[in-house]
Amino acid sequence: MSKPITGFEDLEWRLRICRPAFQDFQRLLPRYRVRSELNRQLHKLRWWDPNEPLVIDLQWNRVEPTGLAELLVQLDDGVVDTVRVLFFEHSPNPPVPTLWILGGMRSDETFGSLQYAIYSGRSTIVQARAD
Repeated sequence: MSKPITGFEDLEWRLRICRPAFQDFQRLLPRYRVRSELNRQLHKLRWWDPNEPLVIDLQWNRVEPTGLAELLVQLDDGVVDTVRVLFFEHSPNPPVPTLWILGGMRSDETFGSLQYAIYSGRSTIVQARAD
């Protein structure tokens, strides 16, 4: 396992990626190389600080009123420029802080009531199964 990046807080989050998120990324990014780049970018969430506007060099925002957060990842792909990755924090074991990656969508897609229902449902399922 790689060592944490120096200069950041000692807290290192555990990352869990839900199966529907893999399916979202497969649909959005058909090229393996681009999905691999997204995976490398997602690992930066291990040093996520809810009080800072950036995760290392990636911008993130709260999605109100859902309790979810979104990470904006810019990729070098001819089809999708920026991916909106939705995640939330839920730690079934409090000493081990955990972030759950629920899925992703194109950044130019609107986050409407359908997306709200989908990602809220995914977070509810994660919470029920994780506890």
